[in-house]
Amino acid sequence: MLNLTRSLAALLALTCSLDAAALSLHSEKRADGSTVLLLTDAPAPARPPQLNEDPAVRAALVDFIGYATGSFTNDNTLIVTQVLEALDSEFTTFTEGVPAGRKMLTAMDDGNHGDERAALLLDDKGQLLAVGLVNGHCTVKSREESLSCNPGPETVLTVFQAKDAKKSDAEPIIAWSKELPPMVAYWAESEDPETRAKAQKIATVEYITTAPKKDSWNAAQLPADFPQAMLGLLPRNSHLVGAGVDGVFTTPGLKGAPIYGDYDEMAGRPRHDFEVLLQTYTPFPDVVKFYQQQAKGAQLRANDEEALIEGVAGGGTYQIEIKDKEEEGTSITFSGWRKEV
Repeated sequence: MLNLTRSLAALLALTCSLDAAALSLHSEKRADGSTVLLLTDAPAPARPPQLNEDPAVRAALVDFIGYATGSFTNDNTLIVTQVLEALDSEFTTFTEGVPAGRKMLTAMDDGNHGDERAALLLDDKGQLLAVGLVNGHCTVKSREESLSCNPGPETVLTVFQAKDAKKSDAEPIIAWSKELPPMVAYWAESEDPETRAKAQKIATVEYITTAPKKDSWNAAQLPADFPQAMLGLLPRNSHLVGAGVDGVFTTPGLKGAPIYGDYDEMAGRPRHDFEVLLQTYTPFPDVVKFYQQQAKGAQLRANDEEALIEGVAGGGTYQIEIKDKEEEGTSITFSGWRKEV
C-alpha cells in the first residue's frame, strides 16, 4: 500500500507539472483597479509556483470575495484565506463542460491530499465568474475544543458567485468537484468496506453570493470610546483580527485576552489605551502609501518589510506598525493613547 500511495502521489505531481507547463498564468490590472487572470502559451517558469503564491491570484480573489469571513476549511476566518489554503499546489486546468472562451484553474491542499481543493472559473477576459471550494464546514465550538469538520461522506462544495449570476454558470465546478484527487479516489475505491464508507463524497452543494465592496467591519466593533479622529487611520479594505481597550481585547475570538504594553514601558511611556489588529491583502507598499496620505504630519520610518508611523490626532498619540507577511498579506497593528504621550 505504501508503494502504491507513493506511485499515486508521483503520478499526481507529474500530471500537475505537465498541465501547468502547457499553459502559463499571467495577470493584468484593469483601469478600474481589478485584476484579471490570463492563461497563455507563453513559457511557464522552470519551477511554477503554488497557485496561492501568485499575488495576482490573491488580488483577484479579494476583488471577487472581499474581506468576508466564514467557516469552511477553518473557523470564522477570511474566506479568501481559506480558498488560498486550498490552492496550495501547482495549478491544473479543467475542461469538462467548460464553455468555449472560459477557463477553469484548479489546485488543492497538498497537505491533506486534496480533501480541500478549489477551482477558479474565468470568463473570456480573465475575470472571475465563480469560485468553488470543497470543504468540511469546519468550526471550533469552544476554546476547549479543536477544529472539527464534517466527516468525508458529508463534504460540501461551496460555490461563490457574483450577484445576479446564474447557478448554471457554475456547473463545470460541480463536475470538477466529483473528480476526486488520486489519493482521495484510492480510498473511495478501496476494497475495504469501512474505508470506502469513510471516503469523501460531495453531499451538499451550496451557493453564496459575494459582496466584495461591503465593509468587513465597522466602528461599532471597536471600543465605545475609540477616538473618532483616529478612525480614518484604519483602512476598511481589511479584516478586523481584534480590538481592545485598557489592556484587554473586547472582540470575539480574542475577547478577554490581554493586550501587552511591555514595549511602551521600555520606551518610557505609559501603556497604550487602545489596540486594533488588522490584516489586509493590499500589498505592503500600497498600505504605506495609504498612511502617507492619511497620517498627515506623522513621522514615518520604513524599509522593504516593515514601517512604523507615529503621530497625533484628536489630542491623542497613535503608533502604527505595518509588516509585510508575503503570502499572508500585510498586518497592521494600531496603538492609541487618549492623550498625547
